[in-house]
Amino acid sequence: MYTRRFWVDTETTGLDSRKHFAFQISYFIEENNRLLLERTLEMHPDNYEQFEFDPEAEDVHGYSKEKILSFSSESEQFSVFLEDLRQYGKNRLTITGYNVLFDIHFLRALFARETALRNARNEPSNPETTDFYNYFDYMYCDVMQLVQAHRVAGKLNLPSIELEKVCGHFGISIEGAHHSMTDIVNTKAVFDRLLDR
Repeated sequence: MYTRRFWVDTETTGLDSRKHFAFQISYFIEENNRLLLERTLEMHPDNYEQFEFDPEAEDVHGYSKEKILSFSSESEQFSVFLEDLRQYGKNRLTITGYNVLFDIHFLRALFARETALRNARNEPSNPETTDFYNYFDYMYCDVMQLVQAHRVAGKLNLPSIELEKVCGHFGISIEGAHHSMTDIVNTKAVFDRLLDR
């Protein structure tokens, strides 16, 4: 069966996609366990005054507001992201990650902002190229839910389903955790361990 998985993780300035910003997006695209693309985008908001920078989020990932504002612009990085999707997402990608609905909310917010910016500049916005679900399947795969299903079925004895705890259970290194590429690589490692079981 044809399936291209879009493995993704984000680091954000807080937990609410309506007022916080995904400044780091890591993703890789694979088809039948063959890696097609791997990329990390780091960006600052085009209009940073509309976003909040939660100090508690900084405590987790270690990126200060000043560091985030030193990255490339959101519009510039979105163009890179869109080009990757045009090349690899023609038949819709299955978004896969850990607690991945969180990341989906931030990705959809990014698409919505960029479409609004183009409209404000009177630039033609082609829905065939800027519509989120032109590239992504409506269905997604949440590895955290797979972990929980194994736990409820008595297949995993875990006190917590936090990614770092699950990685520890499977002997997966968590060095570099809370960098989005490290987290998504670890998520895939967990997924592979569950398949092996």
